[in-house]
Amino acid sequence: MGTLEELQTLEGHSDRVWSVRWSPSGDMLASCSGDKTVRIWTRQRSSGRWACCAFLEESHHRTVRSCSWSPDGRYLATGSFDATTAIWERQDGVWEQVATLEGHENEVKGVAWSPSGSLLATCSRDKTVWLWESLPMNEYECVDVKHGHSQDVKMVAWHPKGEVLASCSYDDTIKLWVDSDDEWICVQTLAGPGIGHTSTVWAVAFEVSGARMVSCSDDLTLRVWSCNFDDVGEPNWKLQSVISGYHTRTIFSVDWSPQGAIATGSADNAIRIFTETGTSPDTGVPGQPTFSLAASKESAHLSDVNGVHWHPKLPGLLASAGDEGVIKLWQFTPAELLSLHA
Repeated sequence: MGTLEELQTLEGHSDRVWSVRWSPSGDMLASCSGDKTVRIWTRQRSSGRWACCAFLEESHHRTVRSCSWSPDGRYLATGSFDATTAIWERQDGVWEQVATLEGHENEVKGVAWSPSGSLLATCSRDKTVWLWESLPMNEYECVDVKHGHSQDVKMVAWHPKGEVLASCSYDDTIKLWVDSDDEWICVQTLAGPGIGHTSTVWAVAFEVSGARMVSCSDDLTLRVWSCNFDDVGEPNWKLQSVISGYHTRTIFSVDWSPQGAIATGSADNAIRIFTETGTSPDTGVPGQPTFSLAASKESAHLSDVNGVHWHPKLPGLLASAGDEGVIKLWQFTPAELLSLHA
């Protein structure tokens, strides 16, 4: 087993922290909370410790549920239970709200910027997914509204190449959307007995190459999906592996590190780290990968672990968001590195 060592606790929010997101360069960390605010954290040169450098408030009047950085790190989108999405711009170290996106009928649960920065996806309790185009002068235009889900949409996530948008929902499904003649269409729904999740799908994350995706659910499992291409070159996602038996309550968050480790955060207050360990000869599926528990931290937070996110540059650095109102930073060290230093 590897280790998951706590490095620092970041305090400042006065209510539960729902989500944490590293900026693309890794020099900033954004957190959003039930206290209606967003905090930006940076590393202090003198001490090496992370500290709050910006406090974004007075935009949302209800819980801020999610946040997403633009690819260039210049903008931050925040989605709120007040049914709006705010766009913040950073110039010369100062943050300013430059746009408010309105249209959802209920709470905005997820926001995600496309890899190109030209599109922003939002999802809501109103069962819809909206796609917004970023225009000059900080203008945003809704270019499509999708009604494919039958229940609350929990999260949206972009494929690393921007060619696919994934959405997951309280309706137990994952939907995959692609652009077709200026309209985003659902090309696949991951669901069904023996294939899909059997309860709410809370989050999805793509492997850095985009060849695979992992999802987490209220059914206490992780599912790993691989992308294959049919005879005419259309992508087809198939269930590759199921990881189960490691959490005792809902798995709220999942993220796949650039180095290949999968992190999960759960309502059982624990964080688990999984790594691929080979293929199983007993599954009957040639080449099906097996994932093993690589590190575990019980009581990582005093209450639910609402979010986990790997640092994009520093191997093994993980941020987590907790129901008790704090963010924690962790260092994951794989077993093979521990043995080298033994």
